[in-house]
Amino acid sequence: MSAKRCALCGQTRELELSHIVPKFVIRYLKKTSLGAIRNKENINKVVQDGEKHYLLCGDCEDLFSIYETKFANKFFYPYMKDNVKEFSYDSDLYYFLISVSWRSLYLDILDFVEHSEEVGIDLQILNCLIEKERGMRDYLLKIQPNVNGIENHILFFEDIKSISNELVSTRPHTTFHRSVTSYTFFYKTLKTYATLTNMMGIILFTLYNKGENERWENTEITNGVGLIKAEKQIIESACADELMLILKSAEKDATKISEKQQELINKKLKDRPEEFIKSKVFEDLKKDFELKKDDIDKKN
Repeated sequence: MSAKRCALCGQTRELELSHIVPKFVIRYLKKTSLGAIRNKENINKVVQDGEKHYLLCGDCEDLFSIYETKFANKFFYPYMKDNVKEFSYDSDLYYFLISVSWRSLYLDILDFVEHSEEVGIDLQILNCLIEKERGMRDYLLKIQPNVNGIENHILFFEDIKSISNELVSTRPHTTFHRSVTSYTFFYKTLKTYATLTNMMGIILFTLYNKGENERWENTEITNGVGLIKAEKQIIESACADELMLILKSAEKDATKISEKQQELINKKLKDRPEEFIKSKVFEDLKKDFELKKDDIDKKN
């Protein structure tokens, strides 16, 4: 492959295929699934890996890998495998979160510029995102000790017992626990711009501009030492609306599965019933099946 400019350090070098959502997340999703991963844009298409782009040189890829390994061993696997709910952290976690959101933001800015009219982005929002991307890049290169004007929040999508009538059929446990995604979004009127990354129910929000009267409790990760727990987390923000959109989108996608693909899925379940019952997929489906409507809906 011919040499190109590294998106992070700016050096002209041979680039590597960089995962947007870190590879260990994709690997664990595949390991705990009965079948292959499905393409978000085409639910009937099977993919072998997560989204990748020629983005970073080998040195920058290796730098990110250090922090990915730390997050995987200290946070991701303990939460997924051992049901750990409380985590102490230091600035390494902050670096990891910035590195993940920066990848999406960098690529999304390119897309927003190319399709500005289609996505409806204005110059003020675009300039804000470009400014924050530059600050994140300087921090990741360790030129600056911090990133000004952003917030990082982690939401753990824990088991729920009830949900609004409108969302009962969206299978929230399955949707968030059995998927990965990362993208940047903006709400013009509310003035909230952020990157959302779902790592199988560990949901990262990096806020570049926060609207008025937003409420975030027990979610923020600062650039230093701290403690975060997978409990009593509250989000009142346009970001919560984005989670609702993800649920609705997943519900719509499920209706697009072809008859042929459904037959293949059913055959796998029939051929491997014991494995299915013991799987993480079955656990989430069972939780979704047992969901009850909120009391508000019961009264109406």
